[in-house]
Formats: sequence, structure tokens, C-alpha cells
Amino acid sequence: MHLVPRLPRNPAVLLALIAIVYVAVQLVVLPYGMPLEWDEAVYASQVAPGVPDAVFSAPRARGIVWLVAPVVYFTRDPVLIRLWMTLLSGIGFCLAFLPWSFLLRRSVLVLSAALFGGLWTTLLYGTQVMPNLYVAFGCAAATGCLLLALRGGPARAALAGLAASVAAVAVLRPGDALWLALPLAAVSLLRRRVKLAAVTSAGVVAGFVPWIVEAYVSYGGPLSRWRAAGEVQGGLSLSPGFLHQFKTANGPVFCRPCTLPLEDPWPAAWWLVLPVLALAGAIVSLRSVSLPSVSRDAVDPVSAPSAPGSPGVPAAAVAAVTGFSVAVPYLLLVDYGAPRFLLPAYVLLAVPAAEFLLWLVARRASRVVAGAVAVALLAHAAVQMTVLVELADQQDRQRSYNAQVVRDMAKRGVRPPCTMVDDLVDPAMTFVSRCDTLNLTDPGDSLEARMAAAEPGRVFALLTKKEPPEPMAGWQRYVLREKDGEPLWTAYITRKDTAR
Repeated sequence: MHLVPRLPRNPAVLLALIAIVYVAVQLVVLPYGMPLEWDEAVYASQVAPGVPDAVFSAPRARGIVWLVAPVVYFTRDPVLIRLWMTLLSGIGFCLAFLPWSFLLRRSVLVLSAALFGGLWTTLLYGTQVMPNLYVAFGCAAATGCLLLALRGGPARAALAGLAASVAAVAVLRPGDALWLALPLAAVSLLRRRVKLAAVTSAGVVAGFVPWIVEAYVSYGGPLSRWRAAGEVQGGLSLSPGFLHQFKTANGPVFCRPCTLPLEDPWPAAWWLVLPVLALAGAIVSLRSVSLPSVSRDAVDPVSAPSAPGSPGVPAAAVAAVTGFSVAVPYLLLVDYGAPRFLLPAYVLLAVPAAEFLLWLVARRASRVVAGAVAVALLAHAAVQMTVLVELADQQDRQRSYNAQVVRDMAKRGVRPPCTMVDDLVDPAMTFVSRCDTLNLTDPGDSLEARMAAAEPGRVFALLTKKEPPEPMAGWQRYVLREKDGEPLWTAYITRKDTAR
């Protein structure tokens, strides 16, 4: 008895259809005029003409800058930027699951892609200028290529895909590449495939090159940059990151310090269920390696063993181990929460989770079990879509509000050449205003020195919700936003030629 609909036999067609659905949901649900947020503006400012470069801190890497460069070089319009990122996310989605289309049964492939593509984080960050989703794509592609090579797939294509995928992850987030390479190299050595371990290592080294070069240019070397990166992240040590990630599983998008009360954990239950399903799927995968090889077309698409090819390579188990590995730093070493951090883990854990769910349906061959699984998946999808709509609307309103505040400042004369002054200037605001920044806490710079060196006519502006420091108290004051008759945002503005 077939418990799933008949699916296209061509893996490329199947993946294209899934990716089209993934992109279509983004286009229909998400607000495409949403201005860039802090991290997005940092990345985009590095290549946007006429926009001063925001501070590029030690933990960041240039990979996502290169991805967004083709559109940001020509426009700062958030609609066009988000459409470009959506297109890239659809392509990345296809490439991530392409190796798996030769490893998994079609039903497992579809459910794996649906579980990952249906997460609110996967959908929201499909439009964002952030590296984590593309790290996830790279992790999935690298793991799939390694398994293809282990199973005797097309050797050159598998090795090239493995090296390129690992290198791409390192270019995007070097630290994540190490946690990805560790299990991949271990599996290779356990299977006595030293060449695969060498290719994985070479991919990591190649991807690290831009980060290392920049470390020597700007940070005094790789070790100094690595230490600086740890300091920016609050120090890498044993931390209850798993609790922070659970708190933010359904939002907010960032939590530092993560002191949110855990009032209603039930909508985030999926976050606890996913690793359990993944472990169960890994066990099923390990048990299936003793089954004989069969053709995927000769059997029922649900009840077939894990994949054709040489036995002894449990694909879902390898995916589970790699998924848990890339989650380690964010669950145990980082003392704050951001749901996007675990996207690489989610894409890999989706494979064994799908394996187990379909095994359970086939094992029981019961309409009741199949119906229960279907209802659970539909409920999960409903929760994800609800969270997506709520968070996207919340983010859009907040970012649009901040962008409008900056436009209000422009009406008061804050236009290039200009400098925004504060203890911590939001790069998203400077991206809109095209002003450079002055951090008042930076010991290597000062307002007096910056104003003395400035060209005549340069505008200096402080945007604040509190009283200004003494040097700025005499600047021209504008109340930009009020709440209940009280100033909410106030701008203090002066020009070089009128500065006191």
C-alpha cells in the first residue's frame, strides 16, 4: 500500500519543485521592503558605493559580502536586495540537497527538504544578508558529497563538491567549518579513506585563506584575531547556550543577554523533538546497513532501505553526527541565543528525522499512524508559519521605524558628508543615511579631533533617547519622535563651519 503520493523520478525535477515552493512561500509571506538590520548593514556597507564601511569585527568573514555584492554595488534598495537573496537561497537550497537526491529515497528527500525548508528561520533568512543559511547549505552539500564518495559515486564530482562545499563554509563562517570538518574527516578515516579526509582538510584551509590574510592585515595575525573574535562573542567557554537557543526557538531573532522568562515553552516543543527524531533515524539508518542493496525503482518508495549503493555507509547516521557536531559551539560555548545559529544543524538533522518518520509509517502500515504523523507535521507547519508571520511583521515595523527616523534626520540637514556620533551607532541607520560614524568610547578617536580634521560643511549628529553629553548640549536640537508628549528620539545636529 502506497502511503505517499507518486513523486517525479528525476531528482533534478524533484529538487527544482521543492525549491520553487520554498522561494514562493518567501515571496508571498515576507515583507520585501524590510530595511536592513544591524548585521546585514555591516556586510552590505563593505561593497555599497557611497556608504562608509561599518566596523567589520573579528568574528565576521567576507563570504556573505561577496554573495550580496552583485546587487548592493548597484543599489541600496532593500526590495531588490531581498529579491536577490531570495534567488540565491533557492539556488542554494537545490545545491544543498542535490547530493542527497542520489543517496535518499525520494520520499525521505522530500520530507527532509520540507522539514528544513518549512522552518521559520529557513524562510526568514532566505531574504536576509546573513551567512548562517548558506553555511547550512554548505554543510548539507559537503556531507552529501562525502557520502557519495564513500558509496562509490562519481569520484571527481563528489570530491570537487566536498572540497568546494567545505571551503564555502569556511569562507562564510570559519569556526563552523572546523566543527563540520571534524566528523567528516573522522568518518573518512574510519572508512580508511584518507584521501577524503585530506580533501576535507584542504577545503577548510582554502576557505580560511581570506580570513587569515585579513587577520595579518588588520589584527596582527590569526591567533590575535581568533582571540579578538572570542572576546567579541563574550568569551568562548562552557555556557548554557542550549537554554538560550530553546528560549529563542520561536523568537526573538536575537537574545543577548538572554534573560527572557520561559513562560510558554510548548510552541517550541519541536526544538526538543527534532534531535530525538534524528537520533531515532540514525539508529534506523545503522540497522539498515545490513540490508542488501536494491534499486530505488524496484520497491515501494517508503519501505525501501536507505539508499542504493554499497552497504555499510549509514547516510542518516552520518548526517545526525555531523548535525550535532555543528551545533556544539552554539549549545555549549556561546552564552547568548540567535535561532539562525542552528540552521546548519537543522538541515542535517532533518535527514535522519525524516528517515525515522517514514520508517515508522511503513513499519506500522497503519492509516492511524500515518494520520497521526501527518497531523503532527501539519501542526508543526502551522506553528512555523505563525511564528514566521509574527516575527517578520515585528522586524519590518521596527526596522521601518528606525529607517524613518533617519529620513527625518535627513530633512533636518543630516546628509553626506556627515558623521553620526554615539557610544554605539547602529550600522543600519548609517547605511540609510550614508554617514560615517564616531564611537565616543573609542580611545583612539575623539569628537574634538574629528571635528578639527573635518572639511567645512560636514554635519555631525547625535541621535539619542536620553540627555546628550556636555559637548553636544549646545548643538541644534530636534525632537523627531514623541510618545505621550515626551521626546522619544531626539537629534542634536551641528556643522563644521558653525561648531563652537
